[in-house]
Amino acid sequence: MEILIDKLIFLYKSLTSFLFPNMCVQKIVAFFSLLTPLTWFIWLTYVAILPMCAILGWLALPFAFFAMIIANVLVLFRLIKKDDGLFTPTRDALQEIFPRASSQQIARYEKIVNQADELDPVLIISPNLNWINQYGEQAYHLVMDGFATEGLQNARRDENSRCVFHFRNGRELVDVRDAIRQRLINAFYIPPSLQATHPHGQTVPVGTAWILTKVGARDSDFWEDDSFFLTL
Repeated sequence: MEILIDKLIFLYKSLTSFLFPNMCVQKIVAFFSLLTPLTWFIWLTYVAILPMCAILGWLALPFAFFAMIIANVLVLFRLIKKDDGLFTPTRDALQEIFPRASSQQIARYEKIVNQADELDPVLIISPNLNWINQYGEQAYHLVMDGFATEGLQNARRDENSRCVFHFRNGRELVDVRDAIRQRLINAFYIPPSLQATHPHGQTVPVGTAWILTKVGARDSDFWEDDSFFLTL
């Protein structure tokens, strides 16, 4: 049953992406993903089935009966299905990245993530206190402002958060990272395996880089990118 539903979802997304190749489809899908199984059941009953019966009369009864069965099966399946653990609620992901952040800060960061479209990469940088102690908070802000404004004119990609950066695609993210590495090399560090041969090189990065992509309306896929701040 689960495989059948996954195939139907894949077919639906393929069809909509072919017929409507624009961002409106993603917004519609994100909206419907907010609906709970009970809401889906109520919507199908009162918006689709009852009007159909009122218009077509007894001719709609077979369709209504079949639709009610499908709705009940899908609702029951969704209610008893266990979480597969593939993705994490966005708020939980942000709390894992920023364990000391307040609930207000997490809500602010979550708002930035929610503004992104699905599959848009969101770069999240948690500060490295050792680097800040070495260079100072002003230098840290300079690096974060670089990630926020590089390649933009009179705009920022972080909503002034200086830690959550929304990029349009992976190419833009890599281009910005490379540009910052050219200008602010001290924000990047020599990998531990090569530090012995580079005794005067930078040994700690400006922070820890996380890559997050939104999945649906509430979940995210995220991981730590250990190589993001490497100089070599």
